[in-house]
Amino acid sequence: WALTSHFANLVRLILVSLNGLDFEPLRLFTTGRLIFLRSPFHAQTSVETLKKLRLDVGLHKAGVIYRDVTINAFRLGILNHHIGLLPAYRGRSVLEWSLLQGDSVGITVFFIDTGIDTGARILISEAVDISSYKSVNEAKEYLFNLDRIFFPKALAILANRERSFQLNDGTGPRYFVMSKLFQEIVDRLLQTTK
Repeated sequence: WALTSHFANLVRLILVSLNGLDFEPLRLFTTGRLIFLRSPFHAQTSVETLKKLRLDVGLHKAGVIYRDVTINAFRLGILNHHIGLLPAYRGRSVLEWSLLQGDSVGITVFFIDTGIDTGARILISEAVDISSYKSVNEAKEYLFNLDRIFFPKALAILANRERSFQLNDGTGPRYFVMSKLFQEIVDRLLQTTK
């Protein structure tokens, strides 16, 4: 099973590289700077591998909730690129709920903990204009792809010795997946705000 998973990850990496004509991930893999863990993140072998690498920061782009043992394998922790403004919008469908309630949409980059969008240390919380997008799905794709801009910004902040964190005080409610009926309403709202 682990070998199959490892092979599947390698095939995905090749396909993504070919599709975008960006061979940097393949170069990183062949030089050992990009690795695939053969077990779940929280498995002892994975945690030991992460600790041996002595990494400062992890970048989250997976649909998982990490355990403390994995988070603590990184010197500073794991950063999440969240498509909602914390602490007000945590959980799922936060773009949709923000629009439905007439609030700003944006990106928050913060250090995760074992909760759902409850990590206390926020590096970036910034409104993002999505008015040019025709649907929520298009806007979400745009926001998710901003990780390539917001992660480097967050890492630059971390490199600054005088950095400070905003506090995610957990006061915002946790949102859940929005129903299809509300999603259609939000899509119409987005189209009428142009």
